[in-house]
Amino acid sequence: MERMEGNSLSIGLAKGVAVVLGYELQRTITLPRENASDSISRSKVSDECDRMDDALEKSKQDLDDLKSIATDRTSISSAIDLVSAHASMAGEIASLVKDRISHDLVGVEGALDSVICQTVGRLAKIDNDYLRERETDVRDIGQRMKRHLMGMTSPRLDELPKDAIIVTQELAPSDAIALANSGIVGIVTQVGGNLGHTAIIARSMGIPAVSGIANATQRITSGMTLLIDGEAGIVIANPDEQELSEFDSRLAEADRELDALQSNHSDPSSFATCQTLDGMEITLYGNVGLSSDLDQVLAHGLAGVGLFRTEFLYLQSEHRPDTESQRRIYAQMSDRLGDRPLVIRTFDLGGDKLPPFLSKDENVDASSLSLRGLRFSLAETDLLRSQLNAIVQVAQQADVSILFPMVIGGHDFAQAIAMVDDVVEASNAFRRPQIGAMIETPAALFCLDEILELADFIAIGTNDLTQYLLAADRELSAESDQVTAMHPAVLRAIHQIASAAKRWDRPICVCGEEAGDPEFAELLIGLGIRELSVSASRSESLRKAIAHIDSSKACDLVQRAQDCRCPNEVRDLLRSSKQAEKLEDSNSQPIDAIKACS
Repeated sequence: MERMEGNSLSIGLAKGVAVVLGYELQRTITLPRENASDSISRSKVSDECDRMDDALEKSKQDLDDLKSIATDRTSISSAIDLVSAHASMAGEIASLVKDRISHDLVGVEGALDSVICQTVGRLAKIDNDYLRERETDVRDIGQRMKRHLMGMTSPRLDELPKDAIIVTQELAPSDAIALANSGIVGIVTQVGGNLGHTAIIARSMGIPAVSGIANATQRITSGMTLLIDGEAGIVIANPDEQELSEFDSRLAEADRELDALQSNHSDPSSFATCQTLDGMEITLYGNVGLSSDLDQVLAHGLAGVGLFRTEFLYLQSEHRPDTESQRRIYAQMSDRLGDRPLVIRTFDLGGDKLPPFLSKDENVDASSLSLRGLRFSLAETDLLRSQLNAIVQVAQQADVSILFPMVIGGHDFAQAIAMVDDVVEASNAFRRPQIGAMIETPAALFCLDEILELADFIAIGTNDLTQYLLAADRELSAESDQVTAMHPAVLRAIHQIASAAKRWDRPICVCGEEAGDPEFAELLIGLGIRELSVSASRSESLRKAIAHIDSSKACDLVQRAQDCRCPNEVRDLLRSSKQAEKLEDSNSQPIDAIKACS
């Protein structure tokens, strides 16, 4: 038996047989050699460009086949958008390759290598998790076209044994779609991020997936029995009899819980029925970045979408999204949600988060590129107005609200509200959507009253608030246990925001991913937060944890936590509190038993 620990991509339990895919070595795009010998004469340029066009057409045919698979499978129907994006990106890459062939007089293989490596290198340097994960999409497209240039056939992924668990160095997003009809029960990879399309597709299909298993394709061989704990990020190869028996019990329990979950959530009245031990009602919403994430929001019976990060729609687009295309996406999502709310955060772009169409636009004001959030949006007036038009149109028939990111104070927030009012008036709309402000900067802490005076509601983004309050680089500090929302300074900031919201009688929701941590959620409840928006995959464990929280005790706990000096002291406080609760429970059992007998 070998136990391997990695990172969770998709939660759930799976038991099956390993199928190790080693074809990734054949598909790797190689770096162009400095003294490449594939130079061509001017007369060969047309032939090489024709080869690129031929590979492009064959790649698009592959993608059409994948689109058919996605269309047939409801759970991954949203992957149609991904396939379409790949087709568009393939066209862009082919165009760049042909330019490189003509300009540098190199063969098509060398030109393709160069374009892919340059694009991947640019994405890898960006300090943004979502954009870095798009590197996989670019390599996926490049590898597909290179296979056609080399006359290689695509690997067959639809003829797998029953209960197969795919083990590979890296699973390309298009391959994840191709596996939708294969009956696989799990995925194990050496690399791959939580925001990658492979992870998103795995979550949509409900397939447990774990990444970060070092040398997985060497440590695991085809035919091995594998156990996957997707939530804990653990893979066990060749389990012994005791391990198998315990895992089978966990699988049976998970099936019973799933049946109960589906039964409860089939009743609309069960939405938002999360309560603390002493009866305090806590509303759970879902965070989404793509329309596919809505599947899990609905499956877990959440009360709606508390944060729709719309910038992802922009970051994967080669062209400016027009009002109608955005309206269709928002309308489809609101239709699926029914009476449940959809909070749409306007695009949070700027700095190193620039979509392809803005990166290439020579008319973009260079002075605005260093701005983030709402200030960048206000500088990109046409782009923002187009998005607001789409939201306002959908809000006439659905419970849709607007949330502006990184509000600094009353001045920028008032400008944004004025633009919404202009759009409402120009479109003859009869209803203005509710407008909220995202509180996630130190500046906003000093301008709370002027923001709350204008806002219909506010939301706290704990990720950015923590980063800016603690003067930390989010990527470099990801592994630090000191850069966390558990820091007393962050807790005091949230207390300040919650107190101001109560004073102004404004609804407040915490939307950062930290809200999905049961321990931190207890502190938030103690701070007076009654609405949490989290990843749907974390909602069930959070719901269970909340049911064991006493809100009055949580209030006392967070008062003491704010007096701590560092995150470790807060964690020690939480740990000692749990131990005290267990001791209290154990001491009360004999008394309860005596009462029962009497």
